[in-house]
Amino acid sequence: MNITSLYASVNLDSSSIVGEHCVLGYPKEARLRAEQQNPGSSLIGDQVTVGPKCLLANHVVIYEGAQIGADCVIEDRVRIGYNSVIGDRTRIVYGAYVCDRVTIGVDATVAGFICDGTTIGDRSTVMGELVHEYTRPHEGWWDVDEEPPVIEADSVVGYGARVVGGVHIGPRSYVAAGAVVTKDVPPECVVTGVNVQTPAEQWKGRRLQNLIGHWQSLSKARLP
Repeated sequence: MNITSLYASVNLDSSSIVGEHCVLGYPKEARLRAEQQNPGSSLIGDQVTVGPKCLLANHVVIYEGAQIGADCVIEDRVRIGYNSVIGDRTRIVYGAYVCDRVTIGVDATVAGFICDGTTIGDRSTVMGELVHEYTRPHEGWWDVDEEPPVIEADSVVGYGARVVGGVHIGPRSYVAAGAVVTKDVPPECVVTGVNVQTPAEQWKGRRLQNLIGHWQSLSKARLP
């Protein structure tokens, strides 16, 4: 079956660069299935928008309805799901899998696996996995709409860390590499191991002191 007619339109700023073997405006699964069952019945998907001065590297796949802000970098072999929104100056790192309806703020850096509906705040870095709990598989793939994680502004999720379910992290919190998070994390907190939370002001580790000092300056700047 030829699906060329199902591709969404693309509004690509003339100053942006698109690498080799990229796919923009790919139709979401629901429309592909509708076309299989009733050829010619599927509506045109939502337009993809790529802002000024973006760099899309090679083998990037962007699904219908995605919106990419200005001056973003999308590295090789990244997937961005339908109706996702990526803020200005954000970098999506090599091989990242961004699922559908994800919202990522400005000046963020994102890698790893990001599940449907996740929110990642401005200036946050996510190198680990943000996943659903997936506790009701017997109800079917499309019949369960679980709460996704929310990563607040200026937070970090390290490599190999896993955030599970509809938890809120931050703002200004740090999830260490390899940690597992299944509970909400308050502002300015460091998480290690499995849900081991330490207030940033009590953290004794040398390597995070610069970041913690930066957080404290942000907090003071926002006081009335």
